[in-house]
Parts: sequence; C-alpha cells; structure tokens
Amino acid sequence: MSRIPELRLRALVALFLAIFAFSVFADDADDDERFEQKYGKDFTFRGGRVTIDHGFGTLNVRTHAGSTVEVRATIRSSNDDIGKQVRIIAGEGPGGITIETRVPDIHNWRGHLSYSIDMNVVIPTNAPLTAKNRFGNIDARGLQTASILENRMGSISLQDARGTQSVSNSFGSIETVDIRGDLTIANNNGSVTVRKVEGALTVSNRFGSIDIADVKRAATITNSNGSISVVDVSGALKATNAFGSVKASTIGGAADITNSNARVDISNVSGPATVRNTFGTVVATTIGGNFTAESQNAKVEAEGIDGNAKIDTSFGGISLKNVSGTAHLTSTNGNIKATDIQGSLTAETRFGSIRAERVRGAADVESSNGSITLDDIGSSVKARSSFGSVFVKGVGGAVDVANANGAISVAELRGNSCHPVTLRTTFSSIKVALPENIGYSVNARTSFGRINSEIPITTTGISDETLVGTIGKGGCKLDLVNSNGSITIERD
Repeated sequence: MSRIPELRLRALVALFLAIFAFSVFADDADDDERFEQKYGKDFTFRGGRVTIDHGFGTLNVRTHAGSTVEVRATIRSSNDDIGKQVRIIAGEGPGGITIETRVPDIHNWRGHLSYSIDMNVVIPTNAPLTAKNRFGNIDARGLQTASILENRMGSISLQDARGTQSVSNSFGSIETVDIRGDLTIANNNGSVTVRKVEGALTVSNRFGSIDIADVKRAATITNSNGSISVVDVSGALKATNAFGSVKASTIGGAADITNSNARVDISNVSGPATVRNTFGTVVATTIGGNFTAESQNAKVEAEGIDGNAKIDTSFGGISLKNVSGTAHLTSTNGNIKATDIQGSLTAETRFGSIRAERVRGAADVESSNGSITLDDIGSSVKARSSFGSVFVKGVGGAVDVANANGAISVAELRGNSCHPVTLRTTFSSIKVALPENIGYSVNARTSFGRINSEIPITTTGISDETLVGTIGKGGCKLDLVNSNGSITIERD
C-alpha cells in the first residue's frame, strides 16, 4: 500500500535535485562563462589517508610511484563574484592530507547562474583514499590500497585497483573494472556494472540494474526494482531481488537465489542451487548438485540436475528433465512433467496432470482432478487419482493404482518375474495387459459392469461381477476392483 507514494516521493526528489544541479553547474552551450581560475598545489604524503570532499564538478583521481599528492583544479563561473567565492581548501594534518571544495551560499539570485569545479588529484600508490563528491562524476584509476568512494548525483568509475574497495552512490551509475581485492558496492537510483573482481564481491542497489561478470570468489547481490545479471563467479552466489529479473550462469560454487515478481534463470552451476520465487517463472539448467525450488504462482522448469531435485510450486506447472538422483515434486493447480530421472520419483498435484517418462527408480504419484501417465518406470509404481485417467506402461516392479471417477490402463509389465498388480477405480473401466509365462492369482470384482479376459483363467469362483482363479500356475497377485465399470484382462 505504501509503494506508490514512496515512488512518487523519490521521483520528485530526483527531479528537484536534477533541476537544481543543472541550474547551478551544468554546461550550457550558449553560456558565455566569464570567470575561470586555475588551482594547483602539491603536498608530501607522510602517512594516514588522502581525504577529498568535493562538489559541483568532476573529480579524477590517479596514482603515481612518487610521494607527493598533486591537486589541480579549474573553477568556472558565469559570474565573477560567485566564481571568486569558490574555495579549495587543502592541507596536511595528523590524519594525512585533506582536500575540500567550498562553494558560496546563494540566496535570492535572479537570472541564469552556473559554476563548476573540475578537479584532478594524483596520489601515491600506497596512499589510502576517501573521496566524496556531490553533483559531479568520480573517475578513479590505479588505486593500490584500500579506498572509499562516495557520490551523489553523479556517476562513479573505478578501474585497476588493488586492496579492499568500498563504493557507494545515489542518483548515479557505478562502474568498476579490474579490482584485485574485495569490493563492496551500495547504490540507489542508478545502474551497477562490475567486471573482473579477484576478491569477494558484495553489491546492493535499488531502482537500478546490476550487471556482473568475472568474480574470482563469492558474490552476494541484493537489489529491488532492477534486474540482476551475473556471469562467471568462481565461488558461491547469493542473490536477492524484487520486481526485477535474476539471471545467473557459470557459478563455481553453490547458488542461493530469492526473488519476487520477476523471472529467475540459472545455468551452469557447479554446486547445489536453491531458488525461491513468487509471481515469476524459474528456469534452471545444468546444476552440479542438488536443486531445490519453491515457487508461488509461476512455473518451474529444470534440466540437467547432477543430484536430487525438490520442487514445490503453486498455480504453476513443473517440468523436470535429466536428474541423476531422486525427484520430489509438489504442485498446486499445475501440471507436472518429469523425464529421465535416474532415481525414484515422488509427485503430487491438485487440479493438474502428472506425466513421467524414463524413471529408473520407483514412482509414487498422486493427482486430484487430473490424469496420470507413467511410461518406462524401472521399479514399482504407486498412483493415486480422482477425476482423471491413469495410464501405466513399461513397469519393472509392482503396480498399485487407486482411482475414482477415472479409467485405469496398465500394460508392458517388464521382466520374467512376478509383478503384483492392484488396481481399484469407480465409475470407469480397468484394463490390464499381462506378460506371457507369468502365473497370476486373480481376484476381480465389479458392480454394474462386466469382467472379460482373453487369457484363459482356471476359475474357483465366477459370476457376472466376480472372477476368482489362476492364470498359469498362479502365485503373483492380480487384484482388480471396480464399481460401475468393466474389467478387461488382455495379453501383452
């Protein structure tokens, strides 16, 4: 309920700041700037930090092998009196070297006014840096020790840095390239782009996209109202988002992703993966460990799981392929499809169908108000349904099907050993095809229907609605129970 007012407030604040910044220091092609002044000063760095507090202009920071801090700046203004009031205060102290830009307070100014201070600072490679700017960009390159960059109403670019780096911004983009240490980024209302980080990476953002590639250790990403794209992380990935998509690929460790109201795509994850999403599709491909997904009001598609798969969704279907372990699938109001499962399968849904093919282990499935189709199951089958048909074919173990208001069909029971068969339904038919050379003990019962068998049965009890006897030498259980429907026994 509070989201719309918050967005409006932030938009109004951003608009006001942008208009103010433009009116004060934006370049104007038609403006005849009448005042320009150069500033230059050098200091000897004896330890501590280099601290820069700048505003209303660009700030460029570079490094050199020397021991001096070199400050160069150009002050421009459309008004001489205002330009002369701009000050750059720089000096040495116990904590290091400080550089500060001071601008005049302007009240009741009439007409057009612009001013800017563009600053270039060169610092020693061993000097830690804290740099702040307001209404202007920061461009820092070659920093060789721990540094802090902060900005408002302007972009930040950081390249070729060593040591721990901290970068924060609001109302502007952040771009970093080639950071040989840990990197922490916090932003609001601007995009974040990261390329090549040799340490751990932590990024948070709001109202802007996050684009990351080539991280040598773990990455922790938090965003809202903007997309997340992550490629090539050697360590683990943890990503949290809302109202923006998440796309992650080539992750060397585990992946843990939480999202809402947008799609999640993950691929080529070397470790296990966990995805939680609401109102957004989940797509997972090539996971090197166990895969766990929880989704509400959206579907889940997964393929190539080198481990176990556990998927739980509501108001969305499940599609699962190529799992080396077991699969446990639960859906509400969605269809379930599972293919090429090397372990056992457990699947449950309501108001949706279940279809499974090439399951090497056992299959235990249940559907309400939907059909069940099982094909090529390596071990036993247990199926429960209502208001939907059940089709079972190619089973390597026992078959137990309980249905209501739906047909049952069983065929291609594999192997030369006994496969007990128990089938129960109401208000529909039962059809079972039996293999040659297997003896069955038959117990078939129905009401308001007929029992037919094309295989000879030695009967011990028979009527229009009951058939008890043996096929061959008997021994393997065949229990068929129906109400208001026929029963048919065929040769396979």
